Amino acid sequence: MEDKITLDRDSFKVLSSDTRINILKSIKRQRKTLSELAKEFSMSVSTVKEHLDNLVGVELISQIDDGHKWKYYELTRKGKNILNPGETKIWILLSASIIAATGITFDMISRFTQPAPVFAGSGVERTLDVVAEALPQAAAPSMGLPWFHIGLLATSVIVFGITLGYFLASRKRIL
Repeated sequence: MEDKITLDRDSFKVLSSDTRINILKSIKRQRKTLSELAKEFSMSVSTVKEHLDNLVGVELISQIDDGHKWKYYELTRKGKNILNPGETKIWILLSASIIAATGITFDMISRFTQPAPVFAGSGVERTLDVVAEALPQAAAPSMGLPWFHIGLLATSVIVFGITLGYFLASRKRIL
């Protein structure tokens, strides 16, 4: 299902300013105070405050007051979605490929490192007969390569690599 970003008229109006877009990108990298932003953009504190108030008004950023002297500004979920619209899907793909690779590796290790089965029987001859019949079955997993597991593992690693590459490229474009 596609996540949609719904913007109202006020949000479009606020985003029509390059300065506000640059403030969003700056806050995306790290939460910042009013004075840090004023210094970064070489603007007066009152001008930056007006831009921040507009961004807060349309809920793209929020002011964090954690009881200290300074108040920080950071992106809201809506602000993050505007700057990185597909990031949630990327994180899901990265997580799923890591989980798949881990599960496949664990399954492969557990299947091919099991101890030989112990057979109970009456008498030495019966035990030897049972062992002789079961020997080809017990040795079978370790004799051949687990191609299915290797294929699944390779696929999950490839999906992880492609997704990570896309994620890093998209972050570089936004910054």
